[in-house]
This record gives sequence, structure tokens and C-alpha cells, in this order.
Amino acid sequence: MMETLTRDDIPNIRFNVAKTYAVLIGVLRRLPEEGTIYSLEQSKAPFSASPRCQQLIEERVMPSLEKLQKDDDVDVRYFATTAAAAASGAAVAGEPMNTSP
Repeated sequence: MMETLTRDDIPNIRFNVAKTYAVLIGVLRRLPEEGTIYSLEQSKAPFSASPRCQQLIEERVMPSLEKLQKDDDVDVRYFATTAAAAASGAAVAGEPMNTSP
């Protein structure tokens, strides 16, 4: 569904998809191979993305974010770039919004 919404005609839908991808990446990075995030939190064990989740991020989420980073709408590009930077671990806080296509 998310991949379909990246092609929606309404820019607000597309930038909300980018914002949702950022949240999804955060969850996938914490999802263990077995068990739940809750059980990991309770055990105070370190979080790391399972190979399956990392593959999902790389093969499904990042291509959609790359497409959204080339969007005609400046807000879509901004939120997609922010989400992609978060996925790669880069800091974007305080950076100016890139308005070039």
C-alpha cells in the first residue's frame, strides 16, 4: 500500500508516506529476529535490525524514498530526504530545506 501511495496525485499524501517510512524504519531497526520489541526492552538487551528487516529496508523502503526525493513537490522531497538520512544514520537536524528538484 505504501508503495502505491508514493504515486498519489496529492502531495500531502506523498509527504505523509515519507514521514511514515521514517517511523517504519525506526521500528524495523528495532525488531528482533525472534520475540518482540517489548521483550527486548524489558531485558534491556541492545537493539539491532534483524537481517530480514534490514533487507526489507534496503529493498523496499529505500527505493521508494529515493523516488520521493526526486518529487516535484518541495515538501515531499524534504520529508523523503529526512527519512532517508535517518535510515542511513546521517544527521539532518538544523539543515536548511533543499528546494531544488
